[in-house]
Amino acid sequence: MRNSFNFLPNEKSREATKLLPWVMAIMVYLSALAATGSLLLHSGFEDWASSLQGRITVQITGEDRDQITAQSLEIQKALRETPGIRSVRILSDEEISALLEPWLGAGNITDDLPVPVMIDVETSEDMYVNLEALESKIKQLSDSVYLDDHAKWLTHFYDLAYSIEFTAIGILCMILIASVGIVIFGTKSSMSEHKGTIAIMHLMGAHDQMIAKAYQKRFMIYGLKGGVIGLLLAFITVFGFLNLVQDLSGGLVETPTLPVLKMSMLLIFPLLFAGLTMLTARITVMRELGRMV
Repeated sequence: MRNSFNFLPNEKSREATKLLPWVMAIMVYLSALAATGSLLLHSGFEDWASSLQGRITVQITGEDRDQITAQSLEIQKALRETPGIRSVRILSDEEISALLEPWLGAGNITDDLPVPVMIDVETSEDMYVNLEALESKIKQLSDSVYLDDHAKWLTHFYDLAYSIEFTAIGILCMILIASVGIVIFGTKSSMSEHKGTIAIMHLMGAHDQMIAKAYQKRFMIYGLKGGVIGLLLAFITVFGFLNLVQDLSGGLVETPTLPVLKMSMLLIFPLLFAGLTMLTARITVMRELGRMV
Protein backbone atom coordinates (compact mmCIF):
# COMPACT_ATOMS: atom_id res chain seq x y z
CA MET A 1 0.00 0.00 0.00
CA ARG A 2 1.19 3.56 -0.72
CA ASN A 3 2.84 5.58 2.01
CA SER A 4 0.14 8.26 1.72
CA PHE A 5 -3.48 8.26 0.66
CA ASN A 6 -6.55 10.38 1.29
CA PHE A 7 -9.59 8.47 2.49
CA LEU A 8 -11.26 11.56 3.99
CA PRO A 9 -14.30 13.01 2.18
CA ASN A 10 -14.23 16.24 0.21
CA GLU A 11 -13.81 19.40 2.30
CA LYS A 12 -17.16 20.75 1.06
CA SER A 13 -19.07 17.74 2.34
CA ARG A 14 -20.88 17.81 5.67
CA GLU A 15 -18.09 16.42 7.79
CA ALA A 16 -17.40 17.20 11.46
CA THR A 17 -14.56 19.66 10.75
CA LYS A 18 -16.06 21.72 7.92
CA LEU A 19 -16.24 24.86 10.11
CA LEU A 20 -12.71 24.53 11.45
CA PRO A 21 -11.16 26.97 8.89
CA TRP A 22 -13.54 29.69 10.03
CA VAL A 23 -12.80 28.97 13.67
CA MET A 24 -9.08 29.24 12.97
CA ALA A 25 -9.73 32.48 11.05
CA ILE A 26 -11.33 33.95 14.17
CA MET A 27 -8.41 32.79 16.31
CA VAL A 28 -5.83 34.31 13.94
CA TYR A 29 -7.90 37.50 13.71
CA LEU A 30 -7.94 37.92 17.49
CA SER A 31 -4.26 37.02 17.77
CA ALA A 32 -3.25 39.51 15.08
CA LEU A 33 -5.29 42.29 16.69
CA ALA A 34 -3.72 41.61 20.09
CA ALA A 35 -0.22 41.56 18.61
CA THR A 36 -0.85 44.70 16.53
CA GLY A 37 -2.20 46.59 19.52
CA SER A 38 0.87 45.64 21.52
CA LEU A 39 3.23 46.69 18.72
CA LEU A 40 1.45 50.02 18.19
CA LEU A 41 1.47 50.76 21.90
CA HIS A 42 5.13 49.87 22.28
CA SER A 43 6.27 51.81 19.21
CA GLY A 44 4.18 54.90 19.93
CA PHE A 45 5.06 55.02 23.61
CA GLU A 46 8.78 54.58 22.97
CA ASP A 47 8.79 57.47 20.48
CA TRP A 48 6.83 59.68 22.85
CA ALA A 49 8.83 58.75 25.95
CA SER A 50 12.18 59.23 24.22
CA SER A 51 11.21 62.82 23.45
CA LEU A 52 10.52 63.46 27.14
CA GLN A 53 13.46 61.67 28.72
CA GLY A 54 16.06 64.05 30.09
CA ARG A 55 13.66 66.99 29.92
CA ILE A 56 12.18 69.19 32.64
CA THR A 57 9.43 71.78 32.37
CA VAL A 58 9.48 74.84 34.59
CA GLN A 59 6.27 76.87 34.94
CA ILE A 60 5.92 80.32 36.43
CA THR A 61 2.36 81.36 37.22
CA GLY A 62 0.89 84.65 38.33
CA GLU A 63 -1.54 87.40 37.44
CA ASP A 64 1.07 90.07 36.72
CA ARG A 65 2.42 89.16 33.29
CA ASP A 66 5.33 91.57 33.44
CA GLN A 67 6.41 90.21 36.83
CA ILE A 68 6.43 86.56 35.82
CA THR A 69 8.21 87.43 32.59
CA ALA A 70 10.98 89.14 34.56
CA GLN A 71 11.13 86.19 36.94
CA SER A 72 11.41 83.76 34.01
CA LEU A 73 14.49 85.59 32.75
CA GLU A 74 16.14 85.34 36.16
CA ILE A 75 15.24 81.65 36.42
CA GLN A 76 16.55 81.04 32.91
CA LYS A 77 19.88 82.60 33.86
CA ALA A 78 20.08 80.52 37.05
CA LEU A 79 19.30 77.32 35.16
CA ARG A 80 21.97 77.98 32.55
CA GLU A 81 24.54 78.38 35.30
CA THR A 82 23.56 75.04 36.88
CA PRO A 83 25.96 72.15 36.10
CA GLY A 84 24.34 69.24 34.29
CA ILE A 85 21.84 71.32 32.32
CA ARG A 86 22.44 71.23 28.59
CA SER A 87 19.95 73.80 27.31
CA VAL A 88 17.30 76.19 28.61
CA ARG A 89 14.64 77.80 26.45
CA ILE A 90 11.61 79.94 27.28
CA LEU A 91 8.64 78.93 25.17
CA SER A 92 7.12 81.68 23.09
CA ASP A 93 3.47 82.70 23.39
CA GLU A 94 2.79 81.11 20.02
CA GLU A 95 4.23 77.76 21.18
CA ILE A 96 2.17 77.82 24.38
CA SER A 97 -0.95 78.70 22.40
CA ALA A 98 -0.27 75.79 20.04
CA LEU A 99 -0.07 73.46 23.05
CA LEU A 100 -3.35 74.75 24.49
CA GLU A 101 -5.42 75.07 21.32
CA PRO A 102 -6.23 71.34 20.97
CA TRP A 103 -7.77 71.48 24.46
CA LEU A 104 -9.30 74.96 24.55
CA GLY A 105 -10.04 75.38 20.87
CA ALA A 106 -8.65 77.81 18.31
CA GLY A 107 -9.32 81.44 19.12
CA ASN A 108 -10.22 80.80 22.77
CA ILE A 109 -6.83 81.82 24.14
CA THR A 110 -7.24 85.48 24.94
CA ASP A 111 -4.93 88.00 26.59
CA ASP A 112 -6.86 87.88 29.87
CA LEU A 113 -6.34 84.10 30.16
CA PRO A 114 -3.79 83.39 32.95
CA VAL A 115 -1.29 81.46 30.83
CA PRO A 116 1.93 80.58 32.67
CA VAL A 117 5.42 81.17 31.35
CA MET A 118 6.99 77.83 30.48
CA ILE A 119 10.68 76.99 30.28
CA ASP A 120 11.91 73.86 28.52
CA VAL A 121 15.01 72.43 30.18
CA GLU A 122 17.16 69.63 28.78
CA THR A 123 19.51 67.85 31.17
CA SER A 124 22.82 66.23 30.30
CA GLU A 125 23.09 62.46 30.18
CA ASP A 126 26.63 62.53 31.56
CA MET A 127 25.89 64.40 34.79
CA TYR A 128 23.27 63.88 37.51
CA VAL A 129 21.09 66.85 38.40
CA ASN A 130 19.62 67.03 41.91
CA LEU A 131 16.13 68.17 41.04
CA GLU A 132 15.08 68.80 44.63
CA ALA A 133 18.01 71.16 45.16
CA LEU A 134 17.34 72.76 41.79
CA GLU A 135 13.69 73.38 42.68
CA SER A 136 14.69 74.92 46.01
CA LYS A 137 17.15 77.17 44.18
CA ILE A 138 14.66 78.55 41.67
CA LYS A 139 11.94 78.92 44.32
CA GLN A 140 14.17 81.54 45.91
CA LEU A 141 13.60 83.60 42.79
CA SER A 142 9.83 83.05 42.65
CA ASP A 143 7.28 81.47 44.97
CA SER A 144 4.96 80.66 42.07
CA VAL A 145 7.40 78.48 40.16
CA TYR A 146 6.73 74.80 39.59
CA LEU A 147 9.23 72.23 38.33
CA ASP A 148 7.74 69.28 36.46
CA ASP A 149 10.05 66.27 36.25
CA HIS A 150 8.66 64.05 33.49
CA ALA A 151 10.57 61.02 34.78
CA LYS A 152 8.37 60.83 37.89
CA TRP A 153 5.14 60.12 36.05
CA LEU A 154 6.82 58.61 33.00
CA THR A 155 7.70 55.60 35.15
CA HIS A 156 4.00 54.95 35.81
CA PHE A 157 3.28 55.04 32.10
CA TYR A 158 6.08 52.55 31.51
CA ASP A 159 4.51 50.22 34.07
CA LEU A 160 1.12 50.61 32.38
CA ALA A 161 2.56 49.96 28.92
CA TYR A 162 4.42 46.85 30.08
CA SER A 163 1.28 45.59 31.84
CA ILE A 164 -0.71 45.96 28.63
CA GLU A 165 2.00 44.20 26.63
CA PHE A 166 2.13 41.28 29.07
CA THR A 167 -1.66 41.11 28.94
CA ALA A 168 -1.52 40.92 25.15
CA ILE A 169 1.03 38.10 25.40
CA GLY A 170 -1.27 36.32 27.84
CA ILE A 171 -4.17 36.70 25.41
CA LEU A 172 -2.06 35.19 22.62
CA CYS A 173 -1.16 32.23 24.83
CA MET A 174 -4.81 31.65 25.73
CA ILE A 175 -5.81 31.81 22.07
CA LEU A 176 -3.17 29.22 21.20
CA ILE A 177 -4.36 26.94 24.01
CA ALA A 178 -7.98 27.35 22.89
CA SER A 179 -6.96 26.59 19.29
CA VAL A 180 -5.25 23.39 20.37
CA GLY A 181 -8.37 22.36 22.27
CA ILE A 182 -10.60 23.07 19.27
CA VAL A 183 -8.35 21.06 16.94
CA ILE A 184 -8.29 18.13 19.37
CA PHE A 185 -12.10 18.17 19.58
CA GLY A 186 -12.42 18.45 15.80
CA THR A 187 -9.95 15.64 15.19
CA LYS A 188 -11.69 13.28 17.60
CA SER A 189 -15.09 14.17 16.09
CA SER A 190 -13.79 13.45 12.59
CA MET A 191 -12.26 10.15 13.66
CA SER A 192 -15.52 9.16 15.34
CA GLU A 193 -17.39 10.08 12.17
CA HIS A 194 -15.06 7.92 10.04
CA LYS A 195 -14.44 5.18 12.57
CA GLY A 196 -15.72 2.50 10.20
CA THR A 197 -13.53 3.72 7.35
CA ILE A 198 -10.46 3.77 9.61
CA ALA A 199 -11.16 0.18 10.70
CA ILE A 200 -11.37 -0.95 7.06
CA MET A 201 -8.11 0.86 6.30
CA HIS A 202 -6.46 -1.05 9.12
CA LEU A 203 -7.77 -4.36 7.73
CA MET A 204 -6.35 -3.44 4.32
CA GLY A 205 -2.91 -2.98 5.88
CA ALA A 206 -2.81 0.79 6.43
CA HIS A 207 -0.39 1.85 9.14
CA ASP A 208 -1.14 4.45 11.78
CA GLN A 209 1.41 6.79 10.22
CA MET A 210 -0.46 6.73 6.91
CA ILE A 211 -3.80 7.53 8.54
CA ALA A 212 -2.23 10.30 10.63
CA LYS A 213 -0.62 11.78 7.51
CA ALA A 214 -4.02 12.12 5.85
CA TYR A 215 -5.41 13.95 8.87
CA GLN A 216 -2.42 16.22 9.39
CA LYS A 217 -2.47 17.28 5.75
CA ARG A 218 -6.18 18.10 5.89
CA PHE A 219 -5.87 20.03 9.15
CA MET A 220 -2.81 21.90 7.93
CA ILE A 221 -4.90 23.16 5.00
CA TYR A 222 -7.65 24.18 7.43
CA GLY A 223 -5.19 26.13 9.56
CA LEU A 224 -3.54 27.82 6.56
CA LYS A 225 -6.85 28.87 5.00
CA GLY A 226 -8.19 30.17 8.26
CA GLY A 227 -4.92 31.93 9.02
CA VAL A 228 -4.87 33.82 5.72
CA ILE A 229 -8.51 34.87 6.06
CA GLY A 230 -8.07 35.96 9.68
CA LEU A 231 -4.89 37.92 8.94
CA LEU A 232 -6.51 39.78 6.03
CA LEU A 233 -9.49 40.71 8.21
CA ALA A 234 -7.12 41.89 10.94
CA PHE A 235 -5.19 44.13 8.54
CA ILE A 236 -8.45 45.61 7.23
CA THR A 237 -9.60 46.30 10.80
CA VAL A 238 -6.29 47.91 11.82
CA PHE A 239 -6.05 50.20 8.78
CA GLY A 240 -9.72 51.15 9.14
CA PHE A 241 -9.17 52.00 12.80
CA LEU A 242 -6.09 54.11 12.04
CA ASN A 243 -7.96 56.04 9.35
CA LEU A 244 -10.81 56.65 11.79
CA VAL A 245 -8.42 57.94 14.46
CA GLN A 246 -6.76 60.20 11.91
CA ASP A 247 -10.10 61.68 10.90
CA LEU A 248 -11.28 62.25 14.47
CA SER A 249 -8.04 63.36 16.10
CA GLY A 250 -8.06 66.88 14.71
CA GLY A 251 -4.60 67.50 16.12
CA LEU A 252 -5.62 66.51 19.64
CA VAL A 253 -4.22 62.99 19.42
CA GLU A 254 -1.18 62.06 17.40
CA THR A 255 -2.02 59.30 14.95
CA PRO A 256 0.03 56.19 15.72
CA THR A 257 2.32 55.00 12.96
CA LEU A 258 2.60 51.36 11.99
CA PRO A 259 6.03 49.81 12.62
CA VAL A 260 6.21 48.15 9.21
CA LEU A 261 9.18 45.90 9.98
CA LYS A 262 7.63 44.59 13.19
CA MET A 263 4.20 44.30 11.60
CA SER A 264 5.67 42.05 8.91
CA MET A 265 6.20 39.43 11.61
CA LEU A 266 2.41 38.94 11.63
CA LEU A 267 2.74 37.26 8.24
CA ILE A 268 3.97 34.13 10.00
CA PHE A 269 0.66 33.78 11.87
CA PRO A 270 -1.01 31.68 9.13
CA LEU A 271 2.05 29.41 9.00
CA LEU A 272 2.14 29.24 12.79
CA PHE A 273 -1.50 28.18 13.06
CA ALA A 274 -1.15 25.79 10.12
CA GLY A 275 1.75 24.08 11.85
CA LEU A 276 -0.12 24.10 15.15
CA THR A 277 -3.23 22.45 13.71
CA MET A 278 -1.14 19.91 11.77
CA LEU A 279 0.94 18.92 14.79
CA THR A 280 -2.06 18.79 17.13
CA ALA A 281 -4.05 16.68 14.68
CA ARG A 282 -1.17 14.24 14.20
CA ILE A 283 -0.61 13.76 17.93
CA THR A 284 -4.34 13.35 18.55
CA VAL A 285 -4.75 10.80 15.74
CA MET A 286 -1.79 8.73 16.88
CA ARG A 287 -3.08 8.69 20.46
CA GLU A 288 -6.57 7.70 19.37
CA LEU A 289 -5.29 5.00 17.01
CA GLY A 290 -3.18 3.61 19.84
CA ARG A 291 -6.33 3.19 21.91
CA MET A 292 -8.11 1.41 19.08
CA VAL A 293 -5.53 -1.37 18.93
